Amino acid sequence: MKFKAMLCAAAIAMATASSAVAGPAWEFDTPGNDYSNGVWNFGQAFTVTQDVQASGLGYYAGPNDGQVNDNPVAPYQCDNSNCLGGGATLLASVIVDNTYALLGHFRYVTIAPVTLKAGVGYAVQGVSSGNNYTWNNPGFATDPLVTRLGGPRWVLQNTPDFLNFERNDQSDGYWGPNVFLGDAGGFTGGVPEPATWAMMLMGFFGLGSMLRSSRRRAQTA
Repeated sequence: MKFKAMLCAAAIAMATASSAVAGPAWEFDTPGNDYSNGVWNFGQAFTVTQDVQASGLGYYAGPNDGQVNDNPVAPYQCDNSNCLGGGATLLASVIVDNTYALLGHFRYVTIAPVTLKAGVGYAVQGVSSGNNYTWNNPGFATDPLVTRLGGPRWVLQNTPDFLNFERNDQSDGYWGPNVFLGDAGGFTGGVPEPATWAMMLMGFFGLGSMLRSSRRRAQTA
């Protein structure tokens, strides 16, 4: 009986653990300035304080209609830790359109998980495609695992190429692109992995066995 209880508890704990806390690299309460005036390549360099998976890439959705405009987004791993004066390696590339879920002020596309390593420099770039972008946003904050490296990066350009320079003209950057950290189910409402289903079923089986045993004891008492 104790074994069944332990099995049940372990299965439920493992299933719960599979849904790790997840969220965007940065967000804000409300858009500050919101503007659209051309095709800009916006970016931000950052690092993480511990290894974490990136499972999605996002782009800012206009505040009035929640729409994006087929915005290219691409993350890079920088050749040096501050992402300045060197090159970078492309990690993924997506186009964010309105078929993808809106979460907060961004729409996100699922990518094959990329492990971001602690202390390594990364940069995410995204193209406005003539759509809205925003800056000076009230309540702007980054995920506790994320440390931004310097100010925003931008250039008038229609591809999300890596930019190895920064422009310190806004404290919170231009948004623009975003990265979703942790389980993609946080923005897709995804179905559990097969291993998760197996552990959940084991937990339910163990719980059912415990309930049947307790009923039999009650009937014979």
